[in-house]
Amino acid sequence: MNILGYGYRIRLARRVAYTAWDRHTIAKTRGTATWITTGSKAEGLTSFLESDID
Repeated sequence: MNILGYGYRIRLARRVAYTAWDRHTIAKTRGTATWITTGSKAEGLTSFLESDID
């Protein structure tokens, strides 16, 4: 799984990055919008451009 990009450390790094992206997006809108990453992205199973945003 590590070779395919689904190892524990890689998934953890993705989760941290998506959380930071959410916080940055909320800060840019000055709290008028809330951005929450859910599903497979929140679990770190998909990369940035690998899935759509609902």
